Amino acid sequence: MLNYTKLNYTKLMSHNPTSFGKMMNDKGQVIEFFEHPTRGDEYPIIAVLHETQQAGNTEFYELDDMTAEHGEYQPWFDEQGLHIG
Repeated sequence: MLNYTKLNYTKLMSHNPTSFGKMMNDKGQVIEFFEHPTRGDEYPIIAVLHETQQAGNTEFYELDDMTAEHGEYQPWFDEQGLHIG
């Protein structure tokens, strides 16, 4: 299990990034996906858990694998940050 790059939640949200949508993971967390506010599609998709004000770089450029039913690449957060899978 890898830890992904943490991002500053407050700074990110202050730029009003474009949302790609939301999903509920197996842990009951509602994860929202955003485009980077200045680098756009040249930067991986950002996952956010508003409940705990956490944000992280997913290293994915498309949502398909993260939102697939098999859940192999499902994003989730804990006190250490973002995890995938």
